[in-house]
Amino acid sequence: MHSGVWHELAEGLAERFTLHLVDLPGHGQSDWQEGQFELPLLLSELEQKLPDNAVWLGWSLGGLICLAMQQRYPKKVRKLSLMATTPKFVGCETWPCAMAPSVFESFASNLHVDQQQTLQRFLMLQAKGAVQSREIIRELSEQLATQHTPQPEALRQGLALLLQTDMRDALSQATCPLQLILGERDTLIPASMPDYAKKLNPALDVTMIDGVGHAPFIAQPQRCQELIELFIDG
Repeated sequence: MHSGVWHELAEGLAERFTLHLVDLPGHGQSDWQEGQFELPLLLSELEQKLPDNAVWLGWSLGGLICLAMQQRYPKKVRKLSLMATTPKFVGCETWPCAMAPSVFESFASNLHVDQQQTLQRFLMLQAKGAVQSREIIRELSEQLATQHTPQPEALRQGLALLLQTDMRDALSQATCPLQLILGERDTLIPASMPDYAKKLNPALDVTMIDGVGHAPFIAQPQRCQELIELFIDG
């Protein structure tokens, strides 16, 4: 997804703050070049383009990237707000509060067969479980259509990042204030995850929004704006 998905929340936050919206490589208005989704290169480019001492907000994969940014370039990140994010999306013996690897591997495999159908499945997964699931799918689909279709290799490498990235150390070692906003009906992040996350960093400020899936800022933009502003002002 491109940064246009933030439009309603961004309009509210822009009344008080200067926003820097980022399209990841191969998405939205960001060009694609091979290797751009390698995390060290991605972080280096963000470090050069974005201001120091800023509040960072990241959704899903974007949250993982924000955690990595805080770990590598701590002077860039004054506060960190994570939206529907977990430090590790794929489960293992020491992190059972996550999805099975097969879920993401299936998406990666299907991208080679039918990218458009796989994207639709992905959008449905974002909204699954939410009270307003149809409205959220429609909003995401409309936003996706406003820009060119994401580059297939960008999608594959994004999925690879989700599969491979483990930011538990980054979360446990973070010294800046941390906020985590989750949807109570998120099918990608088990409800037990916040308990595990707070063991890594007891200072983590967690809010669970009822009736919401993996896209809280689309389902309840005003509530998310209130939470983010309280966090920034605190």
